[in-house]
Amino acid sequence: MAASRRRWLMAALYVFLCGSTLAAEAQTSELTVSLRRNMGYSGGSQIRGSFRMEVTGPENLVSVTFRIDDTEIGTVTAPPFKINFNTVNYSLGWHDFSAVGQTADGRTLPSNVRRFEFVSSEEEWAAVRKIMIPLFSLVGVILVAALGIPLVMTLTGKKTTVPLGAPRKYGIMGGALCPKCGRPFAIHVWGLNAGLQKFHRCDHCGKWSFVSRVSLAQLREAEAAELKMARPETPIPEPSPEEKLKQQLDASRFTDER
Repeated sequence: MAASRRRWLMAALYVFLCGSTLAAEAQTSELTVSLRRNMGYSGGSQIRGSFRMEVTGPENLVSVTFRIDDTEIGTVTAPPFKINFNTVNYSLGWHDFSAVGQTADGRTLPSNVRRFEFVSSEEEWAAVRKIMIPLFSLVGVILVAALGIPLVMTLTGKKTTVPLGAPRKYGIMGGALCPKCGRPFAIHVWGLNAGLQKFHRCDHCGKWSFVSRVSLAQLREAEAAELKMARPETPIPEPSPEEKLKQQLDASRFTDER
Protein backbone atom coordinates (compact mmCIF):
# COMPACT_ATOMS: atom_id res chain seq x y z
CA MET A 1 0.00 0.00 0.00
CA ALA A 2 2.81 2.37 0.89
CA ALA A 3 4.70 1.46 -2.28
CA SER A 4 1.69 2.18 -4.48
CA ARG A 5 1.17 5.49 -2.75
CA ARG A 6 4.78 6.44 -3.41
CA ARG A 7 4.43 5.49 -7.09
CA TRP A 8 1.28 7.60 -7.33
CA LEU A 9 3.03 10.59 -5.77
CA MET A 10 6.02 10.20 -8.08
CA ALA A 11 3.72 10.03 -11.10
CA ALA A 12 1.84 13.15 -10.01
CA LEU A 13 5.12 15.00 -9.45
CA TYR A 14 6.35 13.95 -12.88
CA VAL A 15 3.18 15.20 -14.57
CA PHE A 16 3.41 18.47 -12.66
CA LEU A 17 7.04 19.03 -13.62
CA CYS A 18 6.44 18.11 -17.25
CA GLY A 19 3.41 20.37 -17.39
CA SER A 20 5.38 23.25 -15.87
CA THR A 21 8.21 22.72 -18.34
CA LEU A 22 5.84 22.64 -21.29
CA ALA A 23 4.07 25.76 -20.05
CA ALA A 24 7.41 27.52 -19.63
CA GLU A 25 8.49 26.50 -23.12
CA ALA A 26 5.17 27.65 -24.56
CA GLN A 27 5.49 30.94 -22.76
CA THR A 28 9.08 31.58 -23.90
CA SER A 29 8.22 30.59 -27.46
CA GLU A 30 5.51 33.21 -27.73
CA LEU A 31 6.20 36.32 -29.72
CA THR A 32 4.79 39.45 -28.06
CA VAL A 33 4.14 42.68 -29.94
CA SER A 34 3.93 46.03 -28.15
CA LEU A 35 3.72 49.66 -29.26
CA ARG A 36 5.81 52.55 -27.97
CA ARG A 37 5.32 56.23 -28.75
CA ASN A 38 8.16 58.20 -30.33
CA MET A 39 6.28 61.46 -30.75
CA GLY A 40 2.57 62.00 -31.01
CA TYR A 41 -0.73 61.38 -29.29
CA SER A 42 -1.76 58.26 -27.44
CA GLY A 43 -5.07 58.03 -25.64
CA GLY A 44 -6.10 54.50 -24.79
CA SER A 45 -6.52 52.63 -28.06
CA GLN A 46 -6.39 55.84 -30.15
CA ILE A 47 -3.01 56.91 -31.55
CA ARG A 48 -1.64 59.51 -33.95
CA GLY A 49 1.96 60.34 -34.88
CA SER A 50 5.29 58.52 -34.80
CA PHE A 51 5.37 55.13 -33.05
CA ARG A 52 7.41 51.95 -33.04
CA MET A 53 6.51 48.28 -32.89
CA GLU A 54 8.65 46.13 -30.60
CA VAL A 55 8.82 42.36 -30.24
CA THR A 56 9.99 40.17 -27.38
CA GLY A 57 10.53 36.46 -27.82
CA PRO A 58 12.92 33.58 -27.23
CA GLU A 59 16.67 34.07 -27.10
CA ASN A 60 17.26 32.20 -30.37
CA LEU A 61 15.07 34.62 -32.34
CA VAL A 62 16.94 35.62 -35.53
CA SER A 63 14.42 37.66 -37.53
CA VAL A 64 11.03 39.32 -37.16
CA THR A 65 8.67 40.46 -39.88
CA PHE A 66 6.28 43.22 -38.78
CA ARG A 67 2.79 43.65 -40.17
CA ILE A 68 0.04 46.25 -40.09
CA ASP A 69 -3.14 44.48 -41.06
CA ASP A 70 -2.07 42.07 -43.83
CA THR A 71 0.77 44.27 -45.12
CA GLU A 72 4.40 43.66 -44.22
CA ILE A 73 6.10 46.91 -43.21
CA GLY A 74 9.60 45.51 -42.69
CA THR A 75 11.83 42.70 -41.47
CA VAL A 76 14.46 43.10 -38.74
CA THR A 77 17.26 40.48 -38.60
CA ALA A 78 19.06 41.52 -35.42
CA PRO A 79 17.99 42.54 -31.92
CA PRO A 80 16.49 44.76 -30.74
CA PHE A 81 13.56 43.75 -32.91
CA LYS A 82 11.64 46.97 -33.49
CA ILE A 83 10.49 49.13 -36.38
CA ASN A 84 9.17 52.70 -36.66
CA PHE A 85 6.03 53.82 -38.45
CA ASN A 86 3.85 56.92 -38.68
CA THR A 87 0.07 56.83 -38.59
CA VAL A 88 -0.23 59.62 -41.18
CA ASN A 89 0.96 57.13 -43.81
CA TYR A 90 -2.10 54.95 -43.25
CA SER A 91 -5.84 55.37 -43.45
CA LEU A 92 -7.83 56.46 -40.44
CA GLY A 93 -9.63 53.82 -38.46
CA TRP A 94 -8.81 50.52 -36.79
CA HIS A 95 -5.66 48.56 -37.65
CA ASP A 96 -4.21 45.24 -36.51
CA PHE A 97 -0.54 44.94 -35.47
CA SER A 98 1.24 41.60 -35.54
CA ALA A 99 4.58 39.97 -36.30
CA VAL A 100 6.09 36.65 -37.34
CA GLY A 101 9.43 35.53 -35.95
CA GLN A 102 11.99 32.98 -37.09
CA THR A 103 14.22 31.13 -34.65
CA ALA A 104 17.69 29.70 -35.17
CA ASP A 105 16.31 26.17 -35.01
CA GLY A 106 13.90 26.85 -37.89
CA ARG A 107 10.68 27.49 -36.00
CA THR A 108 8.12 30.08 -37.15
CA LEU A 109 6.48 31.96 -34.29
CA PRO A 110 3.33 34.05 -34.80
CA SER A 111 2.77 36.91 -32.36
CA ASN A 112 -0.23 38.22 -30.57
CA VAL A 113 -2.40 40.79 -32.36
CA ARG A 114 -2.75 44.36 -31.08
CA ARG A 115 -5.54 46.60 -32.33
CA PHE A 116 -5.38 50.41 -32.41
CA GLU A 117 -7.37 53.21 -34.00
CA PHE A 118 -5.59 55.82 -36.11
CA VAL A 119 -7.29 59.17 -35.53
CA SER A 120 -7.25 62.55 -37.26
CA SER A 121 -5.75 65.73 -35.85
CA GLU A 122 -9.26 67.01 -35.09
CA GLU A 123 -10.06 63.90 -33.06
CA GLU A 124 -6.69 64.19 -31.35
CA TRP A 125 -7.30 67.79 -30.25
CA ALA A 126 -10.84 67.00 -29.18
CA ALA A 127 -9.50 64.25 -26.91
CA VAL A 128 -6.70 66.50 -25.63
CA ARG A 129 -9.19 69.26 -24.79
CA LYS A 130 -11.26 66.82 -22.77
CA ILE A 131 -8.17 66.17 -20.65
CA MET A 132 -6.59 69.62 -20.54
CA ILE A 133 -9.65 71.78 -19.80
CA PRO A 134 -10.45 70.04 -16.47
CA LEU A 135 -6.73 69.96 -15.67
CA PHE A 136 -6.25 73.69 -16.28
CA SER A 137 -9.43 74.40 -14.34
CA LEU A 138 -8.05 72.48 -11.38
CA VAL A 139 -4.73 74.32 -11.61
CA GLY A 140 -6.59 77.64 -11.73
CA VAL A 141 -8.57 76.77 -8.61
CA ILE A 142 -5.35 75.83 -6.82
CA LEU A 143 -3.67 79.10 -7.83
CA VAL A 144 -6.66 81.15 -6.72
CA ALA A 145 -6.67 79.34 -3.39
CA ALA A 146 -2.89 79.72 -2.99
CA LEU A 147 -2.84 83.44 -3.81
CA GLY A 148 -6.35 84.66 -3.10
CA ILE A 149 -6.83 83.25 0.40
CA PRO A 150 -3.56 84.70 1.77
CA LEU A 151 -4.39 88.07 0.18
CA VAL A 152 -7.84 88.13 1.76
CA MET A 153 -6.36 87.17 5.12
CA THR A 154 -3.88 90.02 4.82
CA LEU A 155 -6.42 92.62 3.72
CA THR A 156 -8.91 91.70 6.40
CA GLY A 157 -6.36 91.20 9.17
CA LYS A 158 -7.00 93.02 12.42
CA LYS A 159 -4.54 95.13 14.35
CA THR A 160 -2.92 93.43 17.31
CA THR A 161 -3.03 94.79 20.83
CA VAL A 162 0.43 93.72 21.94
CA PRO A 163 1.61 96.05 24.74
CA LEU A 164 4.60 98.24 24.06
CA GLY A 165 7.83 96.38 24.82
CA ALA A 166 6.16 93.01 25.28
CA PRO A 167 8.39 90.13 24.07
CA ARG A 168 6.86 88.18 21.21
CA LYS A 169 7.48 85.20 18.97
CA TYR A 170 8.25 85.77 15.30
CA GLY A 171 8.02 82.22 13.94
CA ILE A 172 9.98 80.64 11.12
CA MET A 173 9.39 83.61 8.80
CA GLY A 174 11.13 85.99 11.20
CA GLY A 175 10.18 89.58 11.82
CA ALA A 176 10.43 93.06 10.35
CA LEU A 177 10.32 96.67 11.51
CA CYS A 178 7.42 98.78 10.34
CA PRO A 179 8.71 101.92 8.54
CA LYS A 180 5.55 103.78 9.60
CA CYS A 181 5.29 103.13 13.34
CA GLY A 182 8.71 101.61 14.00
CA ARG A 183 7.31 98.64 15.90
CA PRO A 184 8.51 95.07 15.25
CA PHE A 185 6.03 92.53 13.92
CA ALA A 186 6.07 88.95 12.68
CA ILE A 187 6.22 88.29 8.95
CA HIS A 188 3.33 86.12 7.81
CA VAL A 189 3.30 83.60 4.98
CA TRP A 190 0.52 85.53 3.26
CA GLY A 191 2.69 88.62 2.81
CA LEU A 192 3.10 89.53 -0.86
CA ASN A 193 6.56 88.80 -2.29
CA ALA A 194 8.28 91.72 -3.97
CA GLY A 195 11.73 90.45 -4.87
CA LEU A 196 13.96 90.53 -1.80
CA GLN A 197 11.26 92.32 0.19
CA LYS A 198 7.66 91.71 1.13
CA PHE A 199 4.75 94.06 0.72
CA HIS A 200 3.27 93.57 4.15
CA ARG A 201 0.69 95.01 6.47
CA CYS A 202 1.89 96.02 9.94
CA ASP A 203 0.10 94.17 12.71
CA HIS A 204 0.19 97.28 14.92
CA CYS A 205 -0.64 100.33 12.82
CA GLY A 206 -2.33 98.46 9.94
CA LYS A 207 -0.36 100.33 7.24
CA TRP A 208 1.21 98.69 4.19
CA SER A 209 4.96 98.92 3.53
CA PHE A 210 7.82 97.18 1.79
CA VAL A 211 9.74 95.43 4.55
CA SER A 212 12.74 93.14 4.86
CA ARG A 213 13.47 90.51 7.44
CA VAL A 214 15.77 91.72 10.21
CA SER A 215 17.79 89.85 12.81
CA LEU A 216 16.41 88.77 16.16
CA ALA A 217 18.82 91.15 17.89
CA GLN A 218 17.34 94.10 15.99
CA LEU A 219 13.84 92.94 16.89
CA ARG A 220 14.75 92.77 20.58
CA GLU A 221 16.27 96.27 20.39
CA ALA A 222 13.02 97.53 18.90
CA GLU A 223 11.10 95.87 21.73
CA ALA A 224 13.37 97.61 24.25
CA ALA A 225 12.73 100.93 22.49
CA GLU A 226 9.01 100.27 22.80
CA LEU A 227 9.47 99.65 26.52
CA LYS A 228 11.03 103.10 26.93
CA MET A 229 8.04 104.57 25.15
CA ALA A 230 5.77 102.73 27.56
CA ARG A 231 7.75 103.94 30.61
CA PRO A 232 8.97 107.46 29.90
CA GLU A 233 11.19 109.25 32.43
CA THR A 234 9.16 111.26 34.96
CA PRO A 235 9.88 114.97 34.40
CA ILE A 236 10.78 117.21 37.39
CA PRO A 237 7.71 119.39 38.05
CA GLU A 238 8.08 123.18 37.88
CA PRO A 239 7.83 124.71 41.42
CA SER A 240 4.83 126.86 42.19
CA PRO A 241 5.24 130.64 42.95
CA GLU A 242 4.87 129.95 46.70
CA GLU A 243 7.59 127.32 46.56
CA LYS A 244 9.84 129.64 44.59
CA LEU A 245 9.35 132.39 47.22
CA LYS A 246 10.09 129.96 50.03
CA GLN A 247 13.26 128.83 48.27
CA GLN A 248 14.37 132.49 47.88
CA LEU A 249 13.69 133.21 51.60
CA ASP A 250 15.66 130.16 52.62
CA ALA A 251 18.54 131.18 50.38
CA SER A 252 18.56 134.76 51.78
CA ARG A 253 18.52 133.49 55.37
CA PHE A 254 21.68 131.54 54.79
CA THR A 255 23.23 134.66 53.22
CA ASP A 256 22.38 136.85 56.30
CA GLU A 257 23.94 134.41 58.73
CA ARG A 258 27.22 134.89 56.99
